Amino acid sequence: MIFQKIYLIGEGRVAKECLKIACSFFKQEIIFIELKEKNKLDAFFKRESNSLILSVNNFYIFQKECVESNFIINYHNSLLPKYKGRNAHIWAIWNKENTTGITWHKIDCTIDTGDIILQKEIKINNSITAIKLLQMQQNLAINSLEECLKNIKNSSPQPNFIPIDKNIYKINQLPNNGLLNISWDIPVIERFLRSMDNGSLTPKAKIKISDIMYDILFYEINRLEIILFLSNNSKITIPKE
Repeated sequence: MIFQKIYLIGEGRVAKECLKIACSFFKQEIIFIELKEKNKLDAFFKRESNSLILSVNNFYIFQKECVESNFIINYHNSLLPKYKGRNAHIWAIWNKENTTGITWHKIDCTIDTGDIILQKEIKINNSITAIKLLQMQQNLAINSLEECLKNIKNSSPQPNFIPIDKNIYKINQLPNNGLLNISWDIPVIERFLRSMDNGSLTPKAKIKISDIMYDILFYEINRLEIILFLSNNSKITIPKE
């Protein structure tokens, strides 16, 4: 395939690392899009055609005109069609998935659909946290981008269409609305804490005490108990027996 221009739109470490890989692969400058306002992005991409656009850790939704005039590929942190939308790593842990992974796919006019270009699996164990899983997915995305680009360049293997799944998770959708229930069984509490453990990132797990909501800043799990450290500088101990 021959493209008039090549762009990369995204944020953070993953986007920057993928930019380096794409520049090396194509041996040409890749234009990094730093615009963030939706109306400016709409106007910018409306003028583009016959371009390759790499969407990496990007939350802008491309308009139909741009999708139909360009070849756009996107990184998503799940094995599509499962967990379209946001917080895929959180839901994979909460729903007790044994495997998850990443998908590089061609963007079409709906969210997280289009042809699959490349998928890679990750095993989920009973101790993994959301932040650790997200980091593993990001590293796998970086390490698999060159293979994805080779598949595009060689048109091999043939892309596979993502089966229709109307369930799309929104950014504010979280397990039990992000609220810990201490009446749950211990394994459920532990799984909830792991699924909501995003390190310094949001969202944070919360707990309600006397109708007041507190963030769970961090927690400890040992053989005898679970200790929750809350945003009001207090802590709660949940015995395992």
